[in-house]
Amino acid sequence: MTNKLKLNRRHFLGGALGVGAIPVLAMPAIAQVKSKLSFQCFGGAYEKILREEIIPKFEEENNIEVIFTVEDDVQMLPRLIAAQERHVYDVVTLDNPIAFAGQHLWLSDQTAKMQNAADVYHTSLPPVTANYGAIVYEYALIHDKAKLPTVNSWMDLWTNDIVVGVPHISQAYGLTFLHIAALLHGGSAENLKPGIEAIKSLKKFKVYKNVSGGRSLFQQQEVDAALFYSHRGQQLIDSGLNLGRATPKEGLWGQRTGYQIPKTCQNVEGAIAWINNALGAPYQSAFLKGLYSPTNKNVEAPAELGAKLLMGPETVNNIRELDWTIVLPQRDELVDLWVREIG
Repeated sequence: MTNKLKLNRRHFLGGALGVGAIPVLAMPAIAQVKSKLSFQCFGGAYEKILREEIIPKFEEENNIEVIFTVEDDVQMLPRLIAAQERHVYDVVTLDNPIAFAGQHLWLSDQTAKMQNAADVYHTSLPPVTANYGAIVYEYALIHDKAKLPTVNSWMDLWTNDIVVGVPHISQAYGLTFLHIAALLHGGSAENLKPGIEAIKSLKKFKVYKNVSGGRSLFQQQEVDAALFYSHRGQQLIDSGLNLGRATPKEGLWGQRTGYQIPKTCQNVEGAIAWINNALGAPYQSAFLKGLYSPTNKNVEAPAELGAKLLMGPETVNNIRELDWTIVLPQRDELVDLWVREIG
């Protein structure tokens, strides 16, 4: 809680009547005034670490009150567009493809004002990305080792009699799975429609719309294999489920998640301070226990977590993302087709 002292013209005039009133009363009050920073991020384990470890320290060190809202990034662009010139958030948390789609909404590149950016892999910063990346992910093929003991190819999802978890294309990982399905069935990055027909041809499948939905399908043994966040799959394995985390011969794709500053930001200085902090090693180190892989090259992982994280320049810089300049222009048409054909 932030204690606020309301001062108006009458208070100042009244205080000025007494000798020494201004240095005794007014100066401490002014020093306590905090600026506000409205900040959006996703929930879950990441939110817990933010609230307990990151935000209190940031507020104390920067004399800023953080107004924190949990909201999915897929809602962010419609909200900002609908608001037009009105303020919504000072800092937003976005996957790179969503940030890319909303490039017209962001302030120009502020990297030069962020000291910690010098320690971040270049593949996680503008102009390579459309956000200031603080987390890197890969999507692995997570599989029930009893139903699908070995994995050689993504095509194994089509050739085995299993239930496949299919991510919805409203998410970046859903578009990524559609891309894989298209490549395996005569399509290409420029033509993803064959991917929808390929998904329809799976022997059995269930669609999941978010991470919690996918996790639940595995926990309830309703699916036998799926493209899923690698670190989330590892957490399911660590919880005791008989799952494997495979890299098919065609390889893996991933994404970079980070922050952006809307043009309607009301505290640009505070927003830059927040993102600079998020690009730093201490900030990113706090999230290692949640298996969130860092973009800062100076982060050192504990020995017991090293194999579960994406670490080092060779690994991080080689994480493949879709070419969003090619994929995103197809999205609206693909979503309409998805709704008609898959539901």
